[in-house]
Amino acid sequence: MNKNVHLVIILFSFLLPSNGFGAVKVSSHAHDSTYQNGRLFNCDDYLELEIVTDLDTLIADIGDNPSYHPAELSYKDIHGDWHHLNVEIRTRGKFRNQPNNCDFPPLRIKFPKEERENTIFEDHKFLKMVTHCQTALPEYEQYVLQEYLIYKSYNLLSGLSLRVQLLKIKYIDTEDPEKNFEKFAFFLENPDDMAERNNGNLLNLETVSPDAVNQDHYTMVAFFEYMIVNTDWSLPIMHNIELVSLDYFEAPYPVPYDFDWSGLINIPYEVPTISGMQKRIPERVFKGKCRKKKEYKKTIRLYHSKKQDLFDLYIDFPYLDYDIKTKTLETIQVFYEILNDKYIFRVEFIEKCRD
Repeated sequence: MNKNVHLVIILFSFLLPSNGFGAVKVSSHAHDSTYQNGRLFNCDDYLELEIVTDLDTLIADIGDNPSYHPAELSYKDIHGDWHHLNVEIRTRGKFRNQPNNCDFPPLRIKFPKEERENTIFEDHKFLKMVTHCQTALPEYEQYVLQEYLIYKSYNLLSGLSLRVQLLKIKYIDTEDPEKNFEKFAFFLENPDDMAERNNGNLLNLETVSPDAVNQDHYTMVAFFEYMIVNTDWSLPIMHNIELVSLDYFEAPYPVPYDFDWSGLINIPYEVPTISGMQKRIPERVFKGKCRKKKEYKKTIRLYHSKKQDLFDLYIDFPYLDYDIKTKTLETIQVFYEILNDKYIFRVEFIEKCRD
């Protein structure tokens, strides 16, 4: 594997052109601070928002049943005009809404019907927002961008995927202007909307057998989680997996989400161990259903057909730090080296496989 990694590093000297100062070359359609599309989830650049609320009161409300808090949400349209909506916001999450893990939790925004009419939020009663976790540490904003790109990567592989909308948000505190700050975040498509968009239905199950789902699609999901070095998912207990039925007489399709624990991002979360709290070290483990090599061929062809699109997604993205971008693409390239190496492939996907 060391030899492969060296090959990857050589590869990136050609893949990532520099402007002479160590920065990645930005694509020609750089952001002009206005939203370029009239609908959410159909734009690859960020939507500019302002959220005005009592931040301390909002962030402190992290119980099992947090309340909604009043806020004003403003967004900039394609013409550069600001639109203002009265909304309600509450905290959400389990691990990341705990103060010892994050000082800024993920959020959920409710859009009253009368407020969202004739706006880009017209079709959205509520939206989940993935935020930066730690306000004072700039690397956590980069982690948000990395997770956003993981969702965008999976969008390239399947329409049965949750779409994301990148956001640049200015948080304005009604009680103390010195607490105002600006960060990247992203909206996450509601699973029901994703299922409806694909002419399917979301299945609310607490457990499901791997034998009961579409096998090729399940293999594709398992390969994706392996590629991003993520083991924080499970089909049998429906952990970080949604299930969509497209036809009553056919097996349903698993849809993955929540990738912040993946090694592709490698956020330094701490977890309890026998010797105390320690940083979790992600491992690349295949958790899919055991299959014969010939049954993997369809999935392998799909990943090879999307390789350039995956690389271009990261290369063309202007907001991710150059070093992070390079390391991320090295990790993805190692995945492709494994697919192409008959011996390593057999070890990882057949010999070490466990149902």
